[in-house]
Amino acid sequence: MLEDEKTAELLKRREAPRRERPPGSRSILSQASAREKVCPLFRALMCLSLVTAFFLTYFGFIIPVMWARRIWPRLYWFVEGKLYRWLQGFIGTWGYTAGYDVFEYGDDVTKYYRDERVLVMCNHQSTADVPTLMACLQSKGVASRKTLWLMDVMFRWSPFGIIGSNHGDYFIRQGKATREKEILKLKEHLRDVFWDRDRRWVILFPEGGFYHKRVESSQRYGKLNGFPHLKYVTLPRMGAVKAILEEVGPRGEANNEPRERSSSKLKLITDTVGDIREKKSVKETRPPIKYVLDVTIAYPNGIPLSLATLGFGTREKCDIAVHYKIFRADEVPFDNEEKLRDWMYGAYEEKDKMLAQYYETGEFVPGERGKRVVFSWGKIISQYVFWFASFYAQYRVCSFLLIFIVFVFHSIFNVRPKNHVRSVTFKLILCVNTHKAT
Repeated sequence: MLEDEKTAELLKRREAPRRERPPGSRSILSQASAREKVCPLFRALMCLSLVTAFFLTYFGFIIPVMWARRIWPRLYWFVEGKLYRWLQGFIGTWGYTAGYDVFEYGDDVTKYYRDERVLVMCNHQSTADVPTLMACLQSKGVASRKTLWLMDVMFRWSPFGIIGSNHGDYFIRQGKATREKEILKLKEHLRDVFWDRDRRWVILFPEGGFYHKRVESSQRYGKLNGFPHLKYVTLPRMGAVKAILEEVGPRGEANNEPRERSSSKLKLITDTVGDIREKKSVKETRPPIKYVLDVTIAYPNGIPLSLATLGFGTREKCDIAVHYKIFRADEVPFDNEEKLRDWMYGAYEEKDKMLAQYYETGEFVPGERGKRVVFSWGKIISQYVFWFASFYAQYRVCSFLLIFIVFVFHSIFNVRPKNHVRSVTFKLILCVNTHKAT
């Protein structure tokens, strides 16, 4: 049972029927006409069909360049990164097209997404947090395709999880029984992926679960141990943050010296070819994470949207606020557990105060104006056209290849296809011939 009245009131507000919620948090269906009620269904079909088409078409583009994964890694990861960014873009635009605008506040992160390595920590309220971050990432240049997400293992076999596994994202298994083993596996994964694939931003949710699921145990734990009493976030877990900064974080000055350029022309040519092929300079210099970006997401009235809400567009139009605060990674005491715990608890205590201010006044800082995340409608429509057209083109190519393989198999082994195979083949040939005739 929650003892904190404000926390209990917030959770009660979240669980209230949608028509009884404050403005900006209510369902549009209760006051929509019959025609308007069809729109959410149409949106959902478009979102689901696009995810399905993208998922299949993604592999249609990736498989032909698989040869480059070892021979020319930089080319392969460039192509894969572009596809991965477009996937994030699709999901990120769901809220935008439904009228849920994202506004960015706080520190200017422009100079941190081009060449710097950054650890991103974000509060976790609902399934809408990831699409919200994806919307923000679309304006973050190269960092948007060179991210490394830490997600719960339950998402591993979802369409995004399968693509994320190929990209190099890490799926962590929660629980005390596997905690130490998972930390070791995470470090090993970072050694294999972070520099080899030239990753820039590592994104995680240190709270280890959704706010509404963890707040009661977090407040109880804080009270028993004398830690900060947080109302709008929960006490973060530090295991993954510590592992990341230990493995790919700041190093001593001796290990951080720039490479000297060789005066040998042959060596310069070799280095240049190595950079073209696999960005060898990154693998050799191993540039560390230099900054920690603390991200705070706030929803209207403290009632978060969900992935379903973004897809269906069933909630009233509202604004989502995202606040940035940047820290130097070498100022984070990750080499000492107690000091790191105190630093993270302090950061989340500040986050809690900001959310309290936002829920009360609608502003993180009085007078601060946010920057709206804007997507081009022309780009959104062209992406839909491109991916559906690509899906259709790949379907035609696969149909032709299937016919070709069946007939090659038949001619080489002189095997008479079974009736159902012959029937399917005949129909495919008929479709192809009809298409050619038209």
